[in-house]
Amino acid sequence: MEVKRCSRCGAFYTNQGYVCSKCTSKDNLELSQFKNFVEENCVEISSLSQIASETGISEKNLNRFLDYDGLEGYKKLFK
Repeated sequence: MEVKRCSRCGAFYTNQGYVCSKCTSKDNLELSQFKNFVEENCVEISSLSQIASETGISEKNLNRFLDYDGLEGYKKLFK
């Protein structure tokens, strides 16, 4: 059993996923907001700080989302 540290709250956890079970719903909500914002505003996005200020999602979490499996295409927008 692998013990990991939650990147949102710092708690230790053993379940699958990127964050602990306590933070999963908030993480999924923000990830959904991020994806929707990018899809709706793709042409007008200039930086992660712009997304952070317009969505309320921290830049730390936005950077973390870009490392999630399946979001490689989003990462290319900011390189």
